Amino acid sequence: MAKGPLTWMGESRERKILDICDEHIKRIVKTVAGMNKAVQAFCDLDAKKMEEGFQEAFKSERDADVIKRNILEELSKGIFHPINRDEIIRLTMTADEVAANAKAAARKLKYVDAKRLPSDLKKTMKTYSTAVLETAIRTHETFISLERDPKAAVALSHEVEKLEEKIDDLRAEELTPSLLKWYKKVKDIGQSLLMKEITENMESIADLCEDVSDIIRSIAISYS
Repeated sequence: MAKGPLTWMGESRERKILDICDEHIKRIVKTVAGMNKAVQAFCDLDAKKMEEGFQEAFKSERDADVIKRNILEELSKGIFHPINRDEIIRLTMTADEVAANAKAAARKLKYVDAKRLPSDLKKTMKTYSTAVLETAIRTHETFISLERDPKAAVALSHEVEKLEEKIDDLRAEELTPSLLKWYKKVKDIGQSLLMKEITENMESIADLCEDVSDIIRSIAISYS
């Protein structure tokens, strides 16, 4: 990351940790992208591509987990201001939950019969998943801006918040009514529960992305 105005990032160790954090969030975005690929393929009845999406999510989540351990190991070495350490730990652990939910959603898709879903529900799911991925991407952009331009990071964090609100509205106005209608029609508790959990995992991704952007905004405001 290029040298910027945040003074606490001046030391080489702090800069190294932030570089590792950047790699961590990149893998998390890849996990969400894999989930989105799986969701799109699921709705298109493309089992092969859906499995590819799951495998991409699985691998990226595993890679992110390795990087998370590297971050925690680096934070345990030498002198590091406790406030800075706590902020990075909170950022890392919150971001890690994004990947966990993305992998969980992609895995559960394999146990749902997509042929039983109506076209309007599948269309809404595709839109919902795309919006979730967009939120993850914007969250990474917020982190990238943190050191280069803290004011831009704050502005981007507000955009993440707006995207999360858009996802909430989409869920309340379109996804939930379509799911309830399908639950009533299909009368299959197992399939209904799986679909409920999948969409909840996706909602959690958006909520957690907002949490991550809030942490980034707090850092930007505190140290700019």
